[in-house]
Amino acid sequence: MFTPIEDLPNDVIGFLATGRITREDRKTVLEPIIGKALKQRDQLRLLYVVGSDFAGYEPSALLDDSVFGTRHFSDFERIAFLAEDGPYRRAADAMDGLIPASLKVMPVGSIERAKAWLAA
Repeated sequence: MFTPIEDLPNDVIGFLATGRITREDRKTVLEPIIGKALKQRDQLRLLYVVGSDFAGYEPSALLDDSVFGTRHFSDFERIAFLAEDGPYRRAADAMDGLIPASLKVMPVGSIERAKAWLAA
């Protein structure tokens, strides 16, 4: 599930990913918040935190998320991706340089440092 993260710097949106992400999670949480933010500014700054109980995406949600990401490929200026060592962190590391956004991959405990970087 996606849970919006509150108390973020101006122009920053954030999500905590927990459990298994479904197509409904993307449609009811992720898309509306990103859509609303894009009406206010051209590019977004994103804080994405992978919770300790994150179990990945349902197969249909993974495909939908890929399409969603392609549609919003250039809509992000900065992305702070917080995860502990493991496959999700390695996948995010592999994306660095392949996406137009500035990407920082950090441990989950670095949330204050991530907020500061996103706000700069």
